[in-house]
Amino acid sequence: MKIRLIEPEPPGMHVYAKVLLPRLGLPIIAATLKAHGHDVLIYNSQMAPIDWDDVQSADLVGLSSTTSTATTAYEFADRLRTHGTPVVIGGSHVTFMADEALAHVDYVARGEGGEQTMLELIEALNGTRELQDVGGLSFTCDGTAVHNPLRERLTDLDELPFPDLRLLVGSERLTTMPIMTSWGCPFACNFCSVTAMFGRKYRFRSAESVVAEIKDKRPSRIFFYDDNMAADKKRLKKLLRMMIDENLIIPWSAQVRTDVVRDRELLELMQKSGCELVYLGLESVNQATLDGYKKAQTVDDIVEGIRLLHEYGIRSHGMFVLGADTDDVQTVRDTVTFAIKNRIDTVMLNILTPLPGTPQYEELDAAGRIFDKRWHLYDAHHVVFEPKLMTPYELQMEDLRGYMRFYSLRTWLRYIFALKFTKQLLFHWWGMVIIHNWRKDERNKAFIKALKRMWPRPTPPGAVRSVSSDGGLRRS
Repeated sequence: MKIRLIEPEPPGMHVYAKVLLPRLGLPIIAATLKAHGHDVLIYNSQMAPIDWDDVQSADLVGLSSTTSTATTAYEFADRLRTHGTPVVIGGSHVTFMADEALAHVDYVARGEGGEQTMLELIEALNGTRELQDVGGLSFTCDGTAVHNPLRERLTDLDELPFPDLRLLVGSERLTTMPIMTSWGCPFACNFCSVTAMFGRKYRFRSAESVVAEIKDKRPSRIFFYDDNMAADKKRLKKLLRMMIDENLIIPWSAQVRTDVVRDRELLELMQKSGCELVYLGLESVNQATLDGYKKAQTVDDIVEGIRLLHEYGIRSHGMFVLGADTDDVQTVRDTVTFAIKNRIDTVMLNILTPLPGTPQYEELDAAGRIFDKRWHLYDAHHVVFEPKLMTPYELQMEDLRGYMRFYSLRTWLRYIFALKFTKQLLFHWWGMVIIHNWRKDERNKAFIKALKRMWPRPTPPGAVRSVSSDGGLRRS
């Protein structure tokens, strides 16, 4: 079969606008389908324009989506179905919103194991299997939605093929190679969809498998896609030693928790193997907020973690989540002050976003505090719910001001005058450009004006909140 896979581009100007890092779900599916003799290509408009003539002539089109890209994915699906092209969609958002997705697509692949779901769906389309026998598939039969049982979680990740990024149109533009070595997370942060999608048990690829992939792809730079690269420190040490022994000392970055610094031997191996940057899920500098997120870390852990990483020459990218029930305007300001004082190299000031499938979404939705369900706004840059200790407008503006304060022209000029012509200079420039463009975007201007109009002052006790029929802003 001729199969085309599409990863919709995230909406608007976002923190990853300057970084080309395709997600790996579709490349894994593509590698599986190619191995079974199918004609497969992947389109990602961040990498290259979508050839719609090619896509519309496919026997089957697969879409992958997150919550923020779901709206675009549905638009793609509606367009394709008008041409009679069968469409299947997968990803975290539609796993929890399958009925919604079925209004736009023929099939929904829920949960993990999309590569096997695709193979079985193809068999069903060819008449050698019943749709009811395809694990994790949702579809409509006689006007009724059918949701087949989810697949068993894959226990041996070494069974997966290496993601085939060569099948991604425009892959020659990649300068950083994304590599995944584990799935799942045992922590229970209530705003995170990882555990809902992949479970609370870590599953790892063997160090031998990861090294084989690095040898196969010979990247100039690596980003390890794991939600916590250092979840199993013994396993990570083995991998890093193998990389060093095999002379695979390549600049790399990964997401880790602050507890990585408790093991000096691990820090030394990270340094020797080429680690240049870690992405830290810091979430908050308010201990009450950290406890509410069930983060299992303290503010002191954050301070010590950043200090030791710098001691080993490893840059830190701090990722915060702002807007918890224990956060107020001062919390947001304190977060930026903390980041500057502790010399965090770069930051993301994510606005708390209630993603479908998470406990946070269920709690806020049940309380009527989610006022906007236009999914393209669920990008951690727009306020879509009512915080407890500030208005949505206050949270939106404090987040924006925080970015402007951290990525300020003054800071950038300080690097220039100090003759620090490093990547830090480039990253701060990118930060300034992204914030500048975000503020200039007419859609964002209109969104902020709407927030200000509806919440000009703190929400009075007992106010009734509701959502308009189109999922947009409304307050009564």
